[in-house]
Amino acid sequence: MNILVDNYKVNIRTGGYNINKNKKPTLLLIHGAGMDGTVWQMQTRYLSNKGINALAVDLPGHGSSEGPSLKSISEMSNWVIKLLDLLSIDSAVMAGHSMGSLIAIETAKNYKNRVQNIILMGTASLMPVHPDLISAAKNNLSIAANLITDWSLGKTQHIGDNPSPGSWMIGSSIQLIMNSSKGVLAQDLIACNEYLDAPNSAKDINQEVLIISGKEDKMTPAKKAKELSNISKKSRMVVIEDAGHMMMMEQPIKVTQLIYKQFC
Repeated sequence: MNILVDNYKVNIRTGGYNINKNKKPTLLLIHGAGMDGTVWQMQTRYLSNKGINALAVDLPGHGSSEGPSLKSISEMSNWVIKLLDLLSIDSAVMAGHSMGSLIAIETAKNYKNRVQNIILMGTASLMPVHPDLISAAKNNLSIAANLITDWSLGKTQHIGDNPSPGSWMIGSSIQLIMNSSKGVLAQDLIACNEYLDAPNSAKDINQEVLIISGKEDKMTPAKKAKELSNISKKSRMVVIEDAGHMMMMEQPIKVTQLIYKQFC
């Protein structure tokens, strides 16, 4: 579905179901840097069928959403609330991956009455980005896409395993990033690199926090996610075997079940 936010078209992937804000709980799924809502396709289909408003949004300038991409995690957080306002959704569970996890943290801290609880995937207390990767994102998107994909996926994906028969996860992940508009990936990576508030923000979060990490995650190692978990007041952490940074694609059944339990 599409709606207008600040006069720009915003695309929301709903798993094929209409939003029923009065009778269904809402889950807002927020993607990572240079990506879009397609990374959640295995989750939206199942959860929507289970009676949840599963909304995988394309952030501004990403995927099928129009407009300039936002420059900071704070701007992205405020934009997410504006989106919920336009959808007339009072509160939601927020699930964020990588950069999206930082958006979820920032939103849960600043809008406590709008966020029921948060699910953080591929997260860490800090997300420093190497200057060479930022440079590649600015000047050679192909190199950046290949580097991110290589670091993001676990060992089984590097030898061709895929829970979706006939699909090549490495190739599709590279292409997903390559499809991003000029400068979007670099701006996202800079936003992650400059967001230093996660530890302090986590202290102020009163909602329940579920952290899902991949044991083979090289981008945001589980030990860094554990640091964040130790800070949060009501945090629970699950480490998934045979998964890297893209656990919702690599192990979609396990991730979907963990998300669904937040509504049971």
